[in-house]
This record gives sequence, C-alpha cells and structure tokens, in this order.
Amino acid sequence: MSDSNSKLTPEKLKFHHRLEFTLFNSLKRWGKGASKKTRRRGTILLDNLLYHGLRICRSIVAINLDLAFPKLSTVERKQIARANYRWFARFCMDVLHMDAWKGRTSEIAKFHNLEILDQALSEKKGVLLISGHFGNWEMIPPALAELGYPVTMYVGRQTNPLTNKLQNTARANFGVETIDKGKRATLQMGRALAANKIIAMLIDQNDNKSDLFVNFFEKLASSSKGTAAFHLLRKSPVVLVTCPYVGDYLEISFQRINFDLSGEQEKDTLAITQKITSALENVIRKYPEQYFWMHRRWRARPQEDPEDIY
Repeated sequence: MSDSNSKLTPEKLKFHHRLEFTLFNSLKRWGKGASKKTRRRGTILLDNLLYHGLRICRSIVAINLDLAFPKLSTVERKQIARANYRWFARFCMDVLHMDAWKGRTSEIAKFHNLEILDQALSEKKGVLLISGHFGNWEMIPPALAELGYPVTMYVGRQTNPLTNKLQNTARANFGVETIDKGKRATLQMGRALAANKIIAMLIDQNDNKSDLFVNFFEKLASSSKGTAAFHLLRKSPVVLVTCPYVGDYLEISFQRINFDLSGEQEKDTLAITQKITSALENVIRKYPEQYFWMHRRWRARPQEDPEDIY
C-alpha cells in the first residue's frame, strides 16, 4: 500500500485542502451514525440540491444520454437523467455511511457467481477485477475483503492529499490495500499479481494521455491500456464485477472475460479493451440510471472523429 500521504508537510497543504478535509470528515462522522431513515432523508435532500438547486452537470448528463441512447425519446432520456441524480445521491450517502458497515457488509451485499472469482484465483496468476463507475463500486472491495479475499485497489490520487488519505484509510480498515497511480504503480501491481492478489480497477474513465479508442455505446472513447497490458504480460484472468442497487441490497455479480489473441500486441490490446468495455456497457444498459453520466466520458477525441462533444 502506498504511503505517499503519510509524510505530508504543512507547506504542501493549502487552506482549501484543510477546509475540504474538515467538511468531508465531518460528513463521514455524521454518515457513520446516521440511521436508515436519516440517510433516506439525506438522499432526497441531496438529490434535489444537485438537480434543482445547483443543477450540477445537467448539461453533461443530457449530452451523454443523447449519445448513448439516441433511439429513446426525449421524455425517456429525461426520466433516466432524473433517476440518475437519485442514484448518485444514494451512492453519496452510502459512501458517507460506509465506515458503519465494517464487519457487516454481508447484510447489504449479495454475491452471485462468486465461483467465477474462485476459479480465476485458482490459476495462481492474480486477477484483474474490472468495473466502472456504476452502482456502488466502492463497496465491492470491502465486501470481498470481509470474505477473506486479498484485494488491492488501483486508484486515482485525489487532488486533496488529506481526503485522499482519509478514503484510503477507510478502505484499509476493511482490509483493502490501495495502489495510487504513479511511477511505482506498475511495479506494485506486478508484485500484487505475482502474490495471487486481486487488482480492482475502474476501466471507464476518459484518458487524455491514451491513443487507444474503443466503442462505448457506439461512440469512440479514449481508454487506458492497463488491463490489456497486464493480461498480455502475465496472463492474469480478467473478471468483470458489477454492483447495482436492487431494492435495498447490492447485487455483486462476476463475469469471466476470455479473449482470442492473435499474438500482435497492438491488435490484441485493442481487442481486449473493446471486449471489456462492451461487457461493462451491456450491464449499464440494464440499469442506465446507475451509471456516472456526469463524467465527460467522450472528452478526448480521435483523429477520425475530432469534433468536440462538450
């Protein structure tokens, strides 16, 4: 686990970092002790604040849904957009409450096809456990760790080092290790896979530094080569995990993704990345309101489709 945030010096921190940390930490303390009824009220309040009050990212959500679901009517897309804010508010409340689930994740998380993960681990090459900003992705590693699985999260470092450390500490309390993106990440991930650990990572972020583009809802989107690179190098199994809300529970499901490789690295990298992206897309289509449409997923553009979207 990275310890890069444990030696923070005062001069590295800014006033707004301390302010954000104080606010977030206070909210987490409140969330940990909040009852189910209180959290529901908080969800309604936050939902209306984000959608009606602050109108956060409403234009981005509308653009993304127009791209993803062009065959739906305007009314249908608006219904998904409205439900999307209710989902996001619920997710935020659950993140604030997550510390309270320590030792109790089995009360809210139901696993399906867990034998798929067991089979992948039995190959002794580690597992590349992929997912996206969908459902409640934050609960997956803690729930697995509490079942005894060796989970390491590959995470993007937040701009605020204090809140970054706070989140990683919360994950560590469940037994989840974290690897921050950076120069040492590749080495750390390689060691984790060699030790037959599970590397959990999100694959659906816009990547301005990547020249790899795959179809996501039939629109080219920039994608990281990381999953493909580790699979080609170490032959580590790739397993898709998703965690949508279904009623009062989280339904955590697994899907092994296999590939027919040609032996040509560039061609195989594209094929692998396309297949895992399509697999994630298929699940999102079942619960379109539970995806993070507020993200500028199609921000980077390829040469063959250079028009700005946002």
